[in-house]
Amino acid sequence: MRPLLVLSAALLLAAPLALAEDGGGETATDFTLPNLDGGNASLSEHLGEKVILVNFWATWCDPCMKEMPKLNELQQELGPKGLQVISISVDEAKDESKVKALVKRWKYEPLVLLDSETRVVNTYNPRKDMPWTMIIGKDKTIAHKKKGFTEGDEKKLREWVEALL
Repeated sequence: MRPLLVLSAALLLAAPLALAEDGGGETATDFTLPNLDGGNASLSEHLGEKVILVNFWATWCDPCMKEMPKLNELQQELGPKGLQVISISVDEAKDESKVKALVKRWKYEPLVLLDSETRVVNTYNPRKDMPWTMIIGKDKTIAHKKKGFTEGDEKKLREWVEALL
């Protein structure tokens, strides 16, 4: 029984580490995706100028729905200091109207892009964990990666972003 308790405690202590990891210093790869206005937007439009928080999400993802208001607050508060939140929906093309309705209803300010073909999510998050977040510094390298969301994670995101601003 005792080895099982030790193993359980070790797993519980390691669990938060699985949610967040260092970005490893890899350079962010540019992408271009459609936005909600029918145009396109590219990561390179912001690279080097701002700290960028890229978040992959979907309307069917409950943790995503809990995280999005927190990302909106980050954009509102830290946007003037140099943060750009880019929210990338991986909903299917047929669900674009759901994405637009949600963004409008929540008065969601971050840039929202559509990756219905999962081209970009496959590059950065091939396991398609939802939500999944990465923070890119002004030096164009990925400083942090994080999967999932639980209440309170927004404090760690804020800490990471503020350290890069």
